[in-house]
Amino acid sequence: MKPGCTILIAGSRQGLGRALAEYYAERGHNVFGLSRRESDLVHPRYQHICADVTQEGSVQEAFAKINRATTSLEVLIFSAGLKATSYALLTPQSQAAHMLNTNLLGAFTVTCHAVRQMKRNRFGRLIYFSSIAVPLGGAGSVMYGASKAGLEQMAFAMSREFARDNITFNALGISIYPSAMVEELGEKALAETRAALVKPEMLQLDEVANAIDFFASEAARQITGQTLYFGGVR
Repeated sequence: MKPGCTILIAGSRQGLGRALAEYYAERGHNVFGLSRRESDLVHPRYQHICADVTQEGSVQEAFAKINRATTSLEVLIFSAGLKATSYALLTPQSQAAHMLNTNLLGAFTVTCHAVRQMKRNRFGRLIYFSSIAVPLGGAGSVMYGASKAGLEQMAFAMSREFARDNITFNALGISIYPSAMVEELGEKALAETRAALVKPEMLQLDEVANAIDFFASEAARQITGQTLYFGGVR
């Protein structure tokens, strides 16, 4: 990633999104963060905006603030997401809808607003957080995995729609990163996930950041519509 980029991170209040917001601000990039609630991250290069990605009006207001602050949004990292381990027949429709609205439709709404600005500058790098739940499947992950599979397909289709604008769309299949989501899995589910991976170790922040940096770099200008999985899924 080139120095001094303007980066938007959706889902920057906690977990991996929050860690990346601080990481990139510390490295001299200008970082905007979106989440429904306020963030505890205070940094001169970080600006937090409260927005609900499931509400188009809320996203529109957030981008109005971003557009007043900068005309050169270059990188979008969409890390916002909900995960609820729930067997299919025990999953109420309202819970499934909330997950889809956040993980997939929320990503679509944020993407469309980001791309409008990126098209004007004929440059953009959009990176989405998918999950190893897509290739692994697994009991209890039906709606979460479906939402992430949809996210990958969205990136794939978008990559073709905006190929001539020098805008790329790629995804990272996150394996096991220390977060509240992992804590909610429980020991048995975590052990089963590890057993399905060639590389079952916990992800480190710099490993994820290195992959993001590559996708956002000039060296990856011809790589789009791809998903890179961590963990060596098999």
